[in-house]
This record gives sequence, C-alpha cells and structure tokens, in this order.
Amino acid sequence: MDISNCRNIGIMGGSFDPIHIGHLAMAQEACEYFGLDKILFIPTGKSPHKDRKMTSPEKRLEWVKTAVKDNPLFEYSDYESRKKTPSYTLETIEYLQNIYSEVKFYYILGEDSLLEIETWYRYEELLSKCVFLAARRSPSWEDALNKKIQELISRGFDVREIPFRFLEISSTEIRGKFKAGQNPRYYLLQNIYKDILEEKIYNEE
Repeated sequence: MDISNCRNIGIMGGSFDPIHIGHLAMAQEACEYFGLDKILFIPTGKSPHKDRKMTSPEKRLEWVKTAVKDNPLFEYSDYESRKKTPSYTLETIEYLQNIYSEVKFYYILGEDSLLEIETWYRYEELLSKCVFLAARRSPSWEDALNKKIQELISRGFDVREIPFRFLEISSTEIRGKFKAGQNPRYYLLQNIYKDILEEKIYNEE
C-alpha cells in the first residue's frame, strides 16, 4: 500500500465476504465528503466476532484487490489477512499509527456496527484513537443512529455521519441469495461475481 504522502486516511475494515458495491459507494462518499486522501481497505483475517466459517482470508483479500484496483483513491492492506491471531480493530489502528505517525485516521463503518460499538474490543480506547464515520444503511435506524452519535459525542468522542442514503446491501444477503439459487450479480463487481459462481463459494455455506 502507498499512503506515505497522505495526511487524512479513511479505513474500511470488515470481513468483505464478499466485498460489494455498497462498501465501495460508502467509501467513495466518505472520501469526497470529508476530503480524505485515500481509503484503505483492510479485510479481516480471523474475526473474533464471526461464529460462522468465513471464506479464506486469501480469497477475500483477492476480492478486495480486484475491487479497489481501478480507483486511485482506494488502497488495500493485507495486515489482518496475514495475522494468525484474531483481528482487533484497535490493534490495527495502533499498528498503522506507529508507522504513519503524521496521518489522521478516519474509521468508516455502517450504522449497524456503530450501534453495537460497545461490543468491540476495548471500544472506548478505540474511539479515542481516530475519527469514526458512520453511514446510514436503513431508514428504520435513522433515529437510533442520530441518538448514538450524539451520545458518543457527549462522551468526548469524534463521531460523524456520512451523508450516504439507504443503500441496503449486505454481504449476508448476498451469501443468502447465492445459497438460495437467486442472482445477486448487480450487487457485486462482475469479476468477483463470476469468481464466486465458478468456484461455487457460497453453495454449501
């Protein structure tokens, strides 16, 4: 990854199982609205939160590379993919801050993740490390998101909303469509969609 000349970096973490157009649109919106220099996509290696068996870290990293390669604002990191231990966001942020001490980091996440932030590993310490940018994904959660943001701000954390409107696509839904024999082709970049079909990745999930 090449972020050495950047000062404001957005981080998109997650399992990306698979990465889809909602992730990419959210990243682009955050980058443009907050004037970020780059968005760094970091697929989880071994997640401490996922009970299900995930697609291999190598495959998910391959998809992320495919998804970001044509956008000069997007980069990827294999830091978590290479780890043998569970991937905690706090440790990843600290790792990046130790290397890029002059960079200001912005962590991008969906509203569902922010609403459950108390379940994250050492979440208060994590919130104090960088700016959190939350995107709306469903109109039904709009009030809950606003309340959560205001609550966290009142506690001294820098949390902001990305003006991103209701693109209700999730990796869980995509996997379910593949498993049910439905067609989510327009939720994904076509190279990734074809790869999933050819390798039958979600058929037996």
